[in-house]
Amino acid sequence: MPARLRNSLFTVLIYLAFFASGAASLVSEVTWNRMLIVVVGNSLNAAALIIMVFMGGLGLGSWVGGRVIGGRRMSLVPYLIIEIIIGIYVLASPSLFAGLTGLFTSLAGNMDNREGLTLIRMFVTALALFLPAFLMGATFPAMISGAALGSPTKRSARTGYLYSTNTLGAAIGCFAAGYYLLLELGVQFSLQVAFGCYLVAAVSALIANFLREPVEDAPAAELSQTGAVDVGMRRFLFGATFIIGFVSLAYEVLLTRISILYLGNTVSVFPLVLTAFLLGTGISAIAGTWLFGVLQKRKISGRLFGISAAVAGILLMITPYMLLTDLIIGADQFAKFADSTPKSPLPILVILALPVIFIGALLPLAIRMLQPKGIGKATREAATLYALNTAGGLVGAGLANHYIVPAIGLQGTLAVLTGMLLVIAGVSLVDLRSGMKKLIPAGGIAILFTLLAAFVLPGMTEMYAKKIASSTKAEHVEIKLMREGRAANVTVLDQFDPKLQNYRDMYLNGVEEASTRFWHVQLFKLLGILPPLIHESDGPKDAMVIAFGAGITAGSVLASDEVASLDVVDLNPDIEGINDLFTEVNGDVYHKDRFHFHNDDGRNYLVTANKQYDLIIGDSTHPRAYDSWILYTSEFYEAAKARLKPGGIFAQWVPVLGSMRGELMRIHLNTFRSVFPTATVWYIYGSDQAFLMATPEPLMIDSEKLQAKLNNLPDWFRAEEFQIDTVARVAGFYWMSPETMGRMIAGEVRTNTDDTHFFDKQSAVWPLPPQWQMPAFQTAAQPFFSGLDKSQMAAISHEQEVAGHLGRYAFHLQHSDLHAAWCADPDNGNSKYFMAEAYSGQVPENHEAFCAETEVANFRNALRQHPNDPGALNGLADALTKAGQLDEAREVSEKAVELAPNNGMMLDTLGWIMYKQGEKESAYVILGRSLENLPNHPIVLYHLGIVAQSMSQDTAARTHLEQALSVGGNFPYAQDARTALELLEP
Repeated sequence: MPARLRNSLFTVLIYLAFFASGAASLVSEVTWNRMLIVVVGNSLNAAALIIMVFMGGLGLGSWVGGRVIGGRRMSLVPYLIIEIIIGIYVLASPSLFAGLTGLFTSLAGNMDNREGLTLIRMFVTALALFLPAFLMGATFPAMISGAALGSPTKRSARTGYLYSTNTLGAAIGCFAAGYYLLLELGVQFSLQVAFGCYLVAAVSALIANFLREPVEDAPAAELSQTGAVDVGMRRFLFGATFIIGFVSLAYEVLLTRISILYLGNTVSVFPLVLTAFLLGTGISAIAGTWLFGVLQKRKISGRLFGISAAVAGILLMITPYMLLTDLIIGADQFAKFADSTPKSPLPILVILALPVIFIGALLPLAIRMLQPKGIGKATREAATLYALNTAGGLVGAGLANHYIVPAIGLQGTLAVLTGMLLVIAGVSLVDLRSGMKKLIPAGGIAILFTLLAAFVLPGMTEMYAKKIASSTKAEHVEIKLMREGRAANVTVLDQFDPKLQNYRDMYLNGVEEASTRFWHVQLFKLLGILPPLIHESDGPKDAMVIAFGAGITAGSVLASDEVASLDVVDLNPDIEGINDLFTEVNGDVYHKDRFHFHNDDGRNYLVTANKQYDLIIGDSTHPRAYDSWILYTSEFYEAAKARLKPGGIFAQWVPVLGSMRGELMRIHLNTFRSVFPTATVWYIYGSDQAFLMATPEPLMIDSEKLQAKLNNLPDWFRAEEFQIDTVARVAGFYWMSPETMGRMIAGEVRTNTDDTHFFDKQSAVWPLPPQWQMPAFQTAAQPFFSGLDKSQMAAISHEQEVAGHLGRYAFHLQHSDLHAAWCADPDNGNSKYFMAEAYSGQVPENHEAFCAETEVANFRNALRQHPNDPGALNGLADALTKAGQLDEAREVSEKAVELAPNNGMMLDTLGWIMYKQGEKESAYVILGRSLENLPNHPIVLYHLGIVAQSMSQDTAARTHLEQALSVGGNFPYAQDARTALELLEP
C-alpha cells in the first residue's frame, strides 16, 4: 500500500476511533447517571457526588496514563485494550448496578446517621463509576501516544484535533442518549449502543495499529525552531489549565441552572444543555487548534490564548443579560409551567453557549503552546494538562451550585469566573519575564472588571424576577421574595389584577409550583386532608409528604389532629422563607412541633429512612420534570407500598391537562394501578389538578364518620370556603373508580419504569380524541360512600353535575359547559372562579337572566342542526319560559308535544307555560296527563301543587306538594314547595 494512502487511512481511523470513543463515553455516562440517581438519590448532593467521582476518575486516569503509557513504545495496543475493557464493563454494568442497589439498600436501611449515609453513597458511587472513568481518562494519553507525529508542531496539532473530535463525539452521544435512546428504547438498549461504539473504536484502533509507520522525533533543526516553552510559561499553562477547567465546569453547572429558568425543567433540558456545551467546546477546539497553526507562522500565535480567555470572560458575564431582554424571549413565550417551553430553545442555547466557543479552545491552545520535545514527554505533558483541566472542573462543579451561588449569588459567581478568565488573559498577554511590573496592572484591571460586574451592573436576580412578573400580564405585581438558594432560585410574587384575579404565586427555577388561586389551594388542601380523614384507624398516625412547595399540603395533613408526626422531604433546603409567606393557607406548618423537615430526594429518603408510615403523600412537581420523574415509576410505587403500614394510604398529585391529555395519562394510570389496583382518581374540576389515592381495600367511605371529622377541622383550614366541609362537597371531587380507570386505560400495557419511561416521548403527549380523555370517564360517587341518606345522595349528584360541566370546560374550552356549571350552581367556588376568569372579573350580575339567555341561545343552535328534535324543542320552550318569552315558548312547546304527545316532560313544560299565561284549568289538565306518564315525578307534582293552590284547591295542593317532597326531598324546587306549604291554611 502506498505510504500516502496508508497515512491517510491511519488518520481517518484514529479520528473515527476517538469520535466513537467520545460518543460511547457520553452515552454510558448519561445512562449511568440515570441509573445511579435511582440508587443514591436525585438531590444536588448526590448529583455533585456523581460528577466528582466521574471527573476525579477521568483526571486521575489521564495523569496516570500519561506517565505509564508515555514511557512505552509507541503503539495503539494500550488504547485498544482500554477500550475493550470499558466496553465489557458497559455490558456488565446493569448486573453490577443491580448488585450495588441491593448493597446500598441494605447498608442505608440500617443507617440512621445522615453523614454515614453520605459516606455510603460515596462508596457505592465510587464502586460504580471510578474504574470506567479512570479508564476513559487513560484513553486520552493512550491515543495521543499511539497516534503521535514526529514534529512537535504537528504532534500538538494532532493532539488538539483528537481532543476536539472526541468532544464532538461526546456531544453526539449525549444528544442521542438524552433525547432518543433513553426515552424511546431504555437503559439496556442505550448501553448496548455504547458498547457498539466502543467496538467501533477498538476495531478502528486495531486496523490503524497495523497501518501505522514508525515515527521518530523531529530533527534537531526543527526542535530548535519550535522549542519548548520556558519554565515560567509552562507553570502558567498548568495553572491556567486548572483554572479554565474550574471556570468551564462551574459555568456548565450555571448554564444548566440558567437554562431551566428560561426553558422550563423538563427531563430533556439537561441533555440539551450538555449537548450544546460539548458541541461548542468541540467546534471551538478545532477552530482554536487550526487558528493557532495559522498564526504561528506569523509569530503571533501566543496572543491567541490570552485573547480567547478575555473574550470568553466578557461573554460569560454579558450573555445572561441578553436573555433578560425581550430580544431573545419575550414575556409571551416565557416558560412558566412545568411542562411548557418556548417555541424553540435554540436561540437561548446559542446565546448561553457563546462563552463556551472561546473557553473550549483554551485547552487545545495550551497543548499547542507547550510543545515539549520528545514523543513520550509530549504524551505526559498533554495528559497532565488534561488531568489538571479535569481536576479544575471537578472542583468547579462541586463548589459552584452548592456553595458559591448561595454565598454571593448568580451574578457574583459569574463575576468571579469572569475575573479568573481576565486574570489568565492579562498574564498571558504580558511578558512573564517582565516580573510584577506588568502583571500587577493586568491583575488590577481584571479585579476592577470583576467588582464592576458584581456590584455596578443591574441585579440579574431582580431583573429575572421582574421578567417573571411581566409574564403574568397582571396590572400590578409585587415581588415578595427573591432567593438564590443551593437547590433553586425562589421567586414569590403578589399579583393584583381585577381581570386575572389577585393571588400569591411561587416559582422555583422559573417554574410555577404553587399559588393561592382558589383551585390550587383547594387541591393542596384536599390532597393533604382526605387521606388522614378516611384512614380506617382513628388512632395517632405517622405521615410523610414528598415535596414542600408552599407547605399547603403539609399544613393540611396536620389539620387533622390524628396525625402525630409528619416528615416532609424536599430537595430545596430554603423553605422557611416560603412557608412564612403562605401561612394564611398552610397554617404556618413549618413551625409546628409535629413537623419534621428533611432536605433530601424524596425517593431516596423513602428507601433509606427505615420507617413505616400510615400515610404517604406525593406532592412533587410535574412528572416530566428533571427532578421528579423518578417519583412516577413502578419501582417508586413499589418502594412507597413497602413503607406503608397495614391499612396505610398512598396519594399522589398528577396533572391532567397539557402533556397528560395523551397516551401519557393512560400509561401513568396503568403504572399506578399495576402496583395499587384499588386506586381512585380525584379531580379539582375545572383545573389541571388531580390526585390518585390508593387504599388497602376497595374504597368505601363511612359518610357519618367523615362528616364528624370534617366538622372538627380547625378554623384556619377554611373548609367551607374551599368546599371541603361536607360529605357531598368532598364527593364532588371523586372522578374515577378502579373499573373506570380500566376502561380509560383500555388496551394500554406500557408502564413507566426506571429503565424506560415515556414522559418525554412526543407521541405519548399528543392529545387523544375527547372520548378518550378524562371528562368522558366521570363516575358516580354514591356507591363508594356508605350511610348516605336521600338528601346526601341528591346533593352528591348535584355536586358531580357541576363538576362534570367544569371538567368538560377545562378539557374542551367550550363556554357552554362553563355556563351550564355556573347556572346549575352560581355559589360553587369553582364555577365562580372560572366564570370570573373567563369574563375578566366581570361576572354577570343577573344570574337568572344570563342563564336563561344562554340556555335559549344553546337550544337555538341545537335546533339549527336538528329542527324537529322534540327534546331540543322542549328545552328551548323551557328556556324561553325562564326568560319570560311566554308566547314563543307556547308555540315551541306545542310543536314538541305534537311530535311526542305522550312524553311527560314535554306535557309538563306546556302545562307550566299555560299556567304562566293564566290558563289555570287547562294547565291543570295538561299537568295531570304529564303525571300519568311520569308517576311520582317531584317537579310535575310541584307544578300541580302550585296550580292547584292558585285555583284555591288547598287540599289537592297540599297533597301534591307533600308528595313531591316525600319522593324528592332535595329536588331543585324543594324549598319553594316547602314555602308554598307553609302558606296553605291547616
